[in-house]
Amino acid sequence: MAAGGATARSCADCLGWVVLNQRGACAGCRRWRQHYRERGTCPRCRHERLLNSDGLCRSCLQAIRLLDDAEWALGMEGAPPRDLQLTVGVYHDRADSARQLSRAGGAGPRTSAVWTLRLKQQRAGAELRPAVLEPGVWGQIPLFTIPRTLTDDTVRAVAGRPVPGWEKAQAVLEEIAAERGLSRGTRYRKAALLRLALAVRAAEGTCLLPEVLLRDLPAGRNTIRLVLQRAGLLDPAPEPLRLSRAGRRAPRTVAGRVPLCRSQRSCADCQVWMPSGQYGSRCTPCQHWRQKLTRGTCARCHRQELPLRKGRCRSCRPYRLLDDAQPATTRYTQLMIDVPVRGSGPPPPIPVDEPSRPDPPPAPAHTAAGQEQLFAVRRDWRRLLVRLQGRNTAELGLTGTTARLVEDFSQVLHERQSPSHNSNIRTLSILVYWCGADAAISERDVHDLARTGSDLTAKTVCQFLRDRDLLLQDPDLHRDVDLAWIEATVAALPEVLADEVGQWVKVQRSQGRHEGEVRGYDAIRPYLASLQPVLTAWAEAGVLSLREITRHHVDAAVDGHSGRGRRQLALALRSLFRTLKRERVVFRDPAQHLRVGNPTGIPKPVPSDLLARALQQTKTPLGRLVLVLAAVHAVPVHELRTILTCDLDLARGTLVIRRGLRRHILYLEELTHQIAADWLDYRHRRWPASTNPRLIVSQRSALDPDHPAVGKTLLRDDVPEGLTLVGLRQDRILNEAFETGDPLRLMRLFGVGEKTAMHYVASAHPEKTSRLPR
Repeated sequence: MAAGGATARSCADCLGWVVLNQRGACAGCRRWRQHYRERGTCPRCRHERLLNSDGLCRSCLQAIRLLDDAEWALGMEGAPPRDLQLTVGVYHDRADSARQLSRAGGAGPRTSAVWTLRLKQQRAGAELRPAVLEPGVWGQIPLFTIPRTLTDDTVRAVAGRPVPGWEKAQAVLEEIAAERGLSRGTRYRKAALLRLALAVRAAEGTCLLPEVLLRDLPAGRNTIRLVLQRAGLLDPAPEPLRLSRAGRRAPRTVAGRVPLCRSQRSCADCQVWMPSGQYGSRCTPCQHWRQKLTRGTCARCHRQELPLRKGRCRSCRPYRLLDDAQPATTRYTQLMIDVPVRGSGPPPPIPVDEPSRPDPPPAPAHTAAGQEQLFAVRRDWRRLLVRLQGRNTAELGLTGTTARLVEDFSQVLHERQSPSHNSNIRTLSILVYWCGADAAISERDVHDLARTGSDLTAKTVCQFLRDRDLLLQDPDLHRDVDLAWIEATVAALPEVLADEVGQWVKVQRSQGRHEGEVRGYDAIRPYLASLQPVLTAWAEAGVLSLREITRHHVDAAVDGHSGRGRRQLALALRSLFRTLKRERVVFRDPAQHLRVGNPTGIPKPVPSDLLARALQQTKTPLGRLVLVLAAVHAVPVHELRTILTCDLDLARGTLVIRRGLRRHILYLEELTHQIAADWLDYRHRRWPASTNPRLIVSQRSALDPDHPAVGKTLLRDDVPEGLTLVGLRQDRILNEAFETGDPLRLMRLFGVGEKTAMHYVASAHPEKTSRLPR
């Protein structure tokens, strides 16, 4: 049984039947996904799988080592495809791992020699050694004793085969042959039968051969029994056993196994399924009950003439606690199979704390196609999820249009290689189960449902429903995040202060009395974030309007900060009061005297030892591309995220950087050209179905229909320790300024502005400026 909420189902990759805990793949396949990302057709099993460097899937790699498949281990041409064996159950240890084959380099030649030797042995013994009495697993007890037919052909088949225990048993056979004076021919015949008995022992997988199995030998049973008994390789029967042909009518029975009998029947008293050839009409426990207890009518199942203990028969006795906790008018008993095992005792009572059968899922009320909503009421999904807790999507009973919609969504997720397949499927299944698939589903409902559970997602589901015209989009969910934060921050201020700050925001958006440069909300938010604690403190001190602010208030607000924080606050205060004075909202500018210093500072070069090892330490194609664009061509981080694939022309060796209406062309040298080509090749092989027009993509953005840009964190992840993309860009521009000292060359080469170019030239050659740095 699976512990907790885990269920036994098929793995999504290897198709093995294992216990999965809210995951779609087993532990071995999840590790395989981390090491190998390339998907293709495995040449051995012809299935679409994730392949390693040998071009094989994980299941075939395990099968090659398990089955000693030398042809595929050596990668021989013309090797036929193989069928995969169904795997049921794995353990969380090295048993579920797949080691890579070593075919060349290092230990490769030695490994190839081992597989070549195995191939020769397999081909040489394919015709000579039939598949009879194959060795079994040592220590494994089979459920049924399979009768064998051993003939002279079987004796010849195992002749010359190495069997465990032969040396010890052969020495004992020589002693017995010397005692009895056996001829050479008889001795040779007894040795062949002894080898056959040891082959049966190896096939059974037991250290001691059960004595009852000697009846299957074609001849010489008593002599072989004596040899094995002296050699300590025989498990004697509890009672004296005749091995002659006349004594073979009784069915053979090995301890711990059920004899294979053609006519099984149930016990006349407890109705358990048992082998009738061994027990007769009643099982052994019921025979003991009949000898010790009185007979009567069972109070639970109402059957008559049965031995009773406290009013219950033997089959109803385990249900005494369950019946007391959950009284019911109808009584059932579970069908059981009686297997004779050692140490058996009375069956334990069934515990009463087992989870009861859950209530059926609530009946949904679907909206018909074309039916409009009378009231827009937000749903509370928590009550529904409580009713659906512990149920998988298969128990929802989706049919018709809803089932086809979920199947199409599952196929889309499989094509996108979505890492959250189960979460997306469960979200859509609950939505269409409750709302139906005939009418459009509100986008607000999808997001509200996703917020109620950690195993539910909204973005991919909304994209799928939008493509199928089944989504009612909510404009509030698509608002700019920075705009929403600015509006919430301004609304928290007193009314007059909120109006004045709001007027400042409008001017930044070029909506004031004079036309100006339009600033984005992402650029306004840092300024307002610096002003928020100051404005809040002034409001708490009783300030009702910014007209009341004096130079003393501004100095007191700035004095508590230092460094970069002070500079940012001073810039924000100067921008706020200068804008409001120009708009004639305030009469004077109390922040015009604030000194903000140099906001950029003097660029610093990168140590040469770190720069020399940077490219060698970066292993991924994405990291090498980002590193070379920042360190060689001085491309800013925010422009790396927005480069389009169509702007990279490998034939001409150019890369176009879009900067608003302007275009800056980079001419790629040999190193950058090769790294860019490697990244395009990796991008196409890794995400062949990607339609994202951006050059740099990730696992999430490559197959996202909205084509988002990658995050800045992803670009910084592969940068070696001790380096930053901003520092590499500054080092490149500063190095060029040292070499040339020409600001026009910096502007043409890197596309920087006039002030930036002069700043780097002044830092590199301070003697060319009118003032020296401090």
